[in-house]
Amino acid sequence: MSIPEEDQLKPIPRTDWTELRDMFKREWPKHEVAYNSIQNYMNWVTIEPRIKNLEVLGLNDSWRDNGTYVIVDRYQVFLYSLDESDESLKRALLLVDWDYSYMICCVHESRHSVLKEVFKLHEVDFKWEAHSILYELPLEDCLNLNVSLPEGLHLRKLEEKHLSIANKHWPWRHEGSEYFLKRIATWNISLGLFNECDELLAWCFLWPTGAIGPLEVAKNQLRKGYGSLILKAMAKEVAKIGLNCYGTVFSGNSPSVAMFEKAGFQSVDKHYFVRTRAKKLVEFT
Repeated sequence: MSIPEEDQLKPIPRTDWTELRDMFKREWPKHEVAYNSIQNYMNWVTIEPRIKNLEVLGLNDSWRDNGTYVIVDRYQVFLYSLDESDESLKRALLLVDWDYSYMICCVHESRHSVLKEVFKLHEVDFKWEAHSILYELPLEDCLNLNVSLPEGLHLRKLEEKHLSIANKHWPWRHEGSEYFLKRIATWNISLGLFNECDELLAWCFLWPTGAIGPLEVAKNQLRKGYGSLILKAMAKEVAKIGLNCYGTVFSGNSPSVAMFEKAGFQSVDKHYFVRTRAKKLVEFT
């Protein structure tokens, strides 16, 4: 597929992000993850207007017609479209500078083939690819969850001093991941479970998509129910800001699957995460 000469991948002005976000209210909550993703970055630029290396991109000016966007946040990419043919999404992805190494997050299963076709056309190789399950628990059910803390334990928002521990335990850690955790811990909802000595026992973040994760328990604290406890507490916090709660679990992670399903979450979708290889030596400026 050749790129039409007039095609451009253009930044969608921040003043138009609300209009873009509201396109995903149709057939609610079918497109809620896309809605949450745009809302996330609206929140972030309000907190830090000078945020660097962040663009919400559209194909030409067609986003008002097709809801197609590509978010490039440093090395992370989030993409979505209301165009069921995926033509506009493919044309947009063909315009991405694939010389950089990107982690493409939460790619809907139906769009996996489009991404692979773009990779083939641009001769993009990838370091790894992972399949994940998207779980959902409606807002009302989240608010009804019972969160009972054992004596001596307490929950509070994660602080910067906790992030090196969280990053060390994260199986998907990578170059730049501690800074990623710092941003989602500081700017999004985050929770840590602590004992009387203020030791961090378990922790949970919220992805830019609004989905729970990463969620981890310290290795010396496993099998005590702390993962389930912090999952339920996080779900209630998400519901308090008016959202249904989602969670991303990588396929093959049987304990996490069991934990989400025991809490009442239902599998609603399948996603892919892909990390590409840089095609030449390039750096973010």
